[in-house]
Amino acid sequence: MNNKTAYLTIDDSPTSGFRDKMSYLKEKHIPTVFFCIGQLMEERPDEIIECIQKGFIIANHSYSHPAFSKISLEQAKDEIEKTDEIIESLYQKSGIKRPAKWFRFPYGDKGDLKHGKVFSIWRRSDKKRKDYIQNVLQKLGYTQPSFDDVNYNFMRKSNLFLDIDWSWTFDIMEWSINQKKPTLGISSLQSVLKRMQKQRPSDCRGFLGFEKRWLASASAEVILLHDHEETNQDFNAIIDALLELNLEFGSFSALK
Repeated sequence: MNNKTAYLTIDDSPTSGFRDKMSYLKEKHIPTVFFCIGQLMEERPDEIIECIQKGFIIANHSYSHPAFSKISLEQAKDEIEKTDEIIESLYQKSGIKRPAKWFRFPYGDKGDLKHGKVFSIWRRSDKKRKDYIQNVLQKLGYTQPSFDDVNYNFMRKSNLFLDIDWSWTFDIMEWSINQKKPTLGISSLQSVLKRMQKQRPSDCRGFLGFEKRWLASASAEVILLHDHEETNQDFNAIIDALLELNLEFGSFSALK
């Protein structure tokens, strides 16, 4: 199998380890989109400007990282708009033109009352809430690339590429390490790295069917990693493990 394309995305930046992470990614020549939290960007604006100037892309991950199904539609609108203004300001200060407007929901929760369980057939989507938030994103000029090289049926059947917000195909799930009850039993760096070697790892968003995926598939991947204080020390090891896989990290500049 030829090297498969992987697009690396990192959520929840910036933390105290943000500068070290972007420096390591730059050293390893890995293009990255950072989906950043508004209130954290307000605390570390200089680091965001530095990140932009290093060639990374800063995207919107809400202002305070709420579960959108648990807040009002007005609050949802404010979370998106406030963060959009912060990102716009930081791009202007960086002297770099903002290349795109991209958004990802915290927890993958689209605000549609499915609470991020996008593949669960037992949870019905609230279309009115979903359409309202998607319209907010559309009016602000947000888009999602077509990802033509990601050809998973489970992504397309769930219409995840028709929405404006970004989803992902593979969550590294290092965030589970410090949970009291680790999701899918992922309780250590070793279990994170072991799961990365699997042909068809489980997904906490629901049942994906029996389609070949991850290392068993030639499809491109949208990888989700996180910038968390609790796993700062694990970041480089995870990146090194990804580099050892059959992956070629794709540039975001070519996406439309």
